[in-house]
Amino acid sequence: MARMEAQQRIRAEQYALAFERAQLAFIGLVESLTDEQWHRIGRNYPQRLNEEDEQRPVGVIAHHVAINTPWIMERIERMLEGRSLPPVDIRELNARQAAEHAAVSKDEVLQLLREQQPAIAARVRAIPDDQLDQSRDTPAGPMSVAQRLERVLIGHIAVHQGSIEAAIG
Repeated sequence: MARMEAQQRIRAEQYALAFERAQLAFIGLVESLTDEQWHRIGRNYPQRLNEEDEQRPVGVIAHHVAINTPWIMERIERMLEGRSLPPVDIRELNARQAAEHAAVSKDEVLQLLREQQPAIAARVRAIPDDQLDQSRDTPAGPMSVAQRLERVLIGHIAVHQGSIEAAIG
């Protein structure tokens, strides 16, 4: 029985590993930041997202990734349950988070990132492969669970890592 369950999660395992790699690379980047770099303003990379220019300090961007990863996973799990994903005003959410966490420390962000990684990866691993291709309506249009994992969970980390790297590079 356990072997059958493991065979049903081969793709989910691949997504979990991709998430872990992305998260570890992001943690490494955050660890490497100097105090001066922490306060630099991020840059749009590779392009503007949600029609907004990146105006947040690097540290706030890193915190944004840390606090939104569990939220993104919750939305993916809503899809798996067949529940709708309510639209979100991303601009307003980002602005509120930036204001509320303007003084966030690197240690706080690293603690959040490290604590959440095993739990998020386990939640991805728990997704049966036969559910990965289920498509649902999302605020961004129809998308499969696999696409949400790639583009939103993992992609969110990668895009913001690019913004930080562009700012410090």
